[in-house]
Formats: sequence, structure tokens, C-alpha cells
Amino acid sequence: MNLPAQLFGGDWLWLTNVVFAVFLYRAARGAPWRKLLDNGIMVNALVGLIFGAFVMWQLSAGIRPGFNFHILGSTLFMLMFSWQIATVSLSLVMIATWLYAGLDWVTLGLNGLLMIAIPVLFSDWLLRFSKQNLPKNLFLFVLFNGFLCGALTIALNVTATTLVLLSMSHYTWAEIQRHYLFIFPVIMLAEGFVTGMLITAFTVFKPEAVMNFSDEEYLAGK
Repeated sequence: MNLPAQLFGGDWLWLTNVVFAVFLYRAARGAPWRKLLDNGIMVNALVGLIFGAFVMWQLSAGIRPGFNFHILGSTLFMLMFSWQIATVSLSLVMIATWLYAGLDWVTLGLNGLLMIAIPVLFSDWLLRFSKQNLPKNLFLFVLFNGFLCGALTIALNVTATTLVLLSMSHYTWAEIQRHYLFIFPVIMLAEGFVTGMLITAFTVFKPEAVMNFSDEEYLAGK
């Protein structure tokens, strides 16, 4: 992730900035801020997870520009706080990362779409799908929406990033396979494990901190 500016043309980068800015504006405007701010435990969890996500985003592994991986946290933030607050929170993490690493600001939109918008919206869709089509119990919530969805968001992110690199950069398919895709299974498992582990801990010990979980819906009468 963290695709650098030198791989792409300026017109495409500015277009993605506009698209991501519109997406971020809609997320910020429609976010359930009152529900968050009325819950002190949830606010504390959000602050702690933002700091943790910032640290994780610095622990990236890669060989060439654009060929690096790090844990996203998109599924965890969505399950904890809704897709709107997840989008705003991870955007703050991304901006802090760009400031800390001195990255090109013109790439915020492209990276935001790949690392935040696509994974967060997919996680939200999968949550709605599970609520409509699967039995409501704690184990399915943790395993399906936590472990599995966390891993699948990385698969989706890598697929989208690969398509962008193939269509818009000078990298060839052979280079992408050799320097990018070879480590993909490892980071996919890591994302799934971290997401599942943390959402399990929160739903068991602090369920009131999870906006998309309630004891009455998932545990009562089970």
C-alpha cells in the first residue's frame, strides 16, 4: 500500500483526490457522532485504536516503491464505530502517517480509496449481509465479520492495488508477482487474526464499546 506519486500521472492522482474527498465528506456528515460522544467507553476505545492503528501503519514491509504491506484495521474500525466513523478515523491515521513519513500529499486520494474506502465499504456490506442471512450469535459475528472479513479486506485491497499498478504504473505482472504478491497470504492472515482477536476481546469484555454489537441481539436467548 502507500503508493508513491512517481508511479502515476498527475491527472489521475488529482481525480482520485476529488473522489476520496467527496467520500470523506459524506462519511463525516452522516456519521453517528452523537451516539459515539454519548458513550465514554466508546470514545476511549476510539482514541486508543487510532493510536494503535497509527503505530501499525508505520510497521510496513516492502521491497520497492508501492510494494509494501501493513495492517489496515478497516474491518475492526467499521465493526466498532460504523463505516462513517471508521472512514474519518482511518483518514486521520493516514494524514498523520503522511506527515510523519513526509510522503507526497497528492497521493492521499488514491491511497485513501484503496486502503480505506474499498475495505470499509466492503466490511459494512458483509456485516449487513450477515445480519440478513446468517443466525445472530457471538461466534458467527466474531468469526465471520471479524476473522474472515478482516482477511478478505486485504484480498480485496491487494486485488484493487494490483489492478491499479498494472494499468497506471510501469510495473509488469512479473514484477508485481515477485515483489508484491508473494507476501500477500501472510498479511491476509495477520489482518484476519488481529481483527478477530480484538473484536473478540471487545465484544466479550467491553460490548458497550462496539457500535455494531449488542448483547440483546447476539446473546439474549442463545
